[in-house]
Amino acid sequence: MKLLHNILRGSTLATALFIFQACYGMPQNLDRGALYEATIKVTDSKGKPIPGVKLFARNADMVEFTADPQVSDEEGMLHLEIVFPTSDPAIDLRFEAEGYAVKDTTIKDGMTPEPDFTVKLEAR
Repeated sequence: MKLLHNILRGSTLATALFIFQACYGMPQNLDRGALYEATIKVTDSKGKPIPGVKLFARNADMVEFTADPQVSDEEGMLHLEIVFPTSDPAIDLRFEAEGYAVKDTTIKDGMTPEPDFTVKLEAR
């Protein structure tokens, strides 16, 4: 510690920050927003769970929806874990299932639904 004090004694703040960064590196998540986690139940209009629903997600940093969707289990349950971007704190979700209309929805940071919520799909 005394060595560091001697090195930094007479240096400017910019120099001190440069030395700190060189020794410890930059934090890796400065441009990341808040992590959003939710358990989602997907049902039909009568409340019956729908297994095999594909959940695609994208945030403002992504042009396309995710290539590898999550798929709901036998009880229609999905677990979503995604980071809100700092540039545009919103996440687009797309639910797709054979025999049902595609459902798109947007979740905004600060206006998110409860961590556990239900999505209803309409039959085609």
